[in-house]
Amino acid sequence: MLKNKKIVILVLAIFMTTFLAGCGGEKEQSVIIEQEPEVVVNNEETIVETVDSEESNKIEEKEGLPSPISGIYTSEENIHKRPFAVMLDNQKYARPQAGLDQAEIVYEVLAEGWITRYMAIFLINEPDLIGPVRSARPYFLDKAMEYDALYIHDGGSPQALLDIKKLKMADISAQSRGKDIFWRKNHKKRPHNEYTSTVAIRKAAKQSHYRENVDFETLKFNEEYQTIYGDSLTYVKIPYDKNYKPSFKYDEDEGIYYRYINDQPHLDERSKNHLTAQNIIIQKCETKVIDSAGRREIKLVGEGEGFFITKGQLRKIIWKKNSRRALTKFFYEDGEEIKLNPGVTWIEVIPSNFEMITQ
Repeated sequence: MLKNKKIVILVLAIFMTTFLAGCGGEKEQSVIIEQEPEVVVNNEETIVETVDSEESNKIEEKEGLPSPISGIYTSEENIHKRPFAVMLDNQKYARPQAGLDQAEIVYEVLAEGWITRYMAIFLINEPDLIGPVRSARPYFLDKAMEYDALYIHDGGSPQALLDIKKLKMADISAQSRGKDIFWRKNHKKRPHNEYTSTVAIRKAAKQSHYRENVDFETLKFNEEYQTIYGDSLTYVKIPYDKNYKPSFKYDEDEGIYYRYINDQPHLDERSKNHLTAQNIIIQKCETKVIDSAGRREIKLVGEGEGFFITKGQLRKIIWKKNSRRALTKFFYEDGEEIKLNPGVTWIEVIPSNFEMITQ
């Protein structure tokens, strides 16, 4: 019996050794099995981190709030201040202009004859040199009031000066301010050499106790850049006159339009940057000459036709403005209000019978 017990013990010993060896093998295998989920988990974590990284980048790109004027994201403090509109000379001896590359919206409209003038709208940027500054016209007031903007100019037509007072605009004119607000530079001849700056404008506004914060109706913007599913348009020229032929050429790689004046790159005087536009609006308006000086009446209240150009495409639009202070709204022919792409917008106001050159 003892011998048999030894045999049983030996068998049990062999069995236990094999069993333990097997368990050891299973333990090693279980480590491998456990490691595989860890690899998967690590991969999942990597994916999650990648997504988080992408989201983080998006957050960095979208940090702050969108400008109500351009849809460009900026710090909150830049939003909660008053926009300002500056009248800029575009006579051939005034070029190039300073500060235009930092404007969020620029209007080009006829002044006397076929000479055009700019009105640049600033909010989120603070150029240290802006000019040359020129005089006011009544129809520019209709655009400036859409942003409840500080209105910067040097005098104006008789009607414009009367309207500024009647409309109680936040007026900052070189004719009633010192040389700390407006000054002349010697590299250009008078009257094409008067300049100002953001600091000077804000100082003048504070001296006049103008409201700093405003609340105005805004245009609509896409969150991301969108096509408008229109006709292809890579080039547009508006030949106002022989010395006033602005044009825009589309850069497909960058998705923006570069601006030219008389077929030469339109550069900023201060930065030397080539001016660009993400959006171009052509607004056709009834226009007529009203005096011997060639001054014009341009009907901006009411409605009319136009074109919206962005992302290499063009669509016909309708514009509507209910009052002088009201926002000009733009609609496709089916009644849908347009949405601008985030970025700089140039608005070219032209006579209703005027033709453009496109391709």
